Amino acid sequence: MAVIKEGEKILYPVVVQHAATLQILMCAFADDEALALTKETHRAHFYSRSRQELWEKGQTSGNYLTVSHVLPDCDKDSFLYLITNDKPACHLGSVSCFGNPPHSDEMPNPLGRLRYYIRERVHQDPSTSYTARLLTGPLEQLLKKIGEEGIEVIVAAATNSQTPGADLTWESSDLLYHLSVLLVRFGVSLDALDHELIRRHQEPTAGTRKS
Repeated sequence: MAVIKEGEKILYPVVVQHAATLQILMCAFADDEALALTKETHRAHFYSRSRQELWEKGQTSGNYLTVSHVLPDCDKDSFLYLITNDKPACHLGSVSCFGNPPHSDEMPNPLGRLRYYIRERVHQDPSTSYTARLLTGPLEQLLKKIGEEGIEVIVAAATNSQTPGADLTWESSDLLYHLSVLLVRFGVSLDALDHELIRRHQEPTAGTRKS
């Protein structure tokens, strides 16, 4: 991809991607001011070629896009916005301008896939959706399920130590599902978990000092 010059203004192609699901959401252009504002505010800014003006995604619709990282390509003539919230990116109201994300192994992040499935059910009727009941019902029920599933993972691992496989996979999926529901319920993003893991990895190990 290459920059576009319109008069004295240089415009960079921008690809917007969800940080958790890795789904491509939209493409647009940004000038230097839009890039700077995006980095400063952590909300997606672009430059409209048709209106010839700076614009912030969501000003009209309310569907603001929270940007965790602005990444240049190797030539620094195009950029990637990684977003962490779940607002529709398309002006038609869909999640992505490129259609719905795949419901298959093509989605490379299993936790991102789980969160997508859970968010699909946020506004469903709790009387017919187990996930909706966990999201809106008494917190104690969800916490109890997480405890139960944790124990079942331990039992599956202990009893299948010689033949690990389906049972451990099944129980681990149950645990990850219920934990993901808890994180969605409390608004904890995968990006926040990633930052915490990076922070812990960068800390010196016990018994050592920073040089």
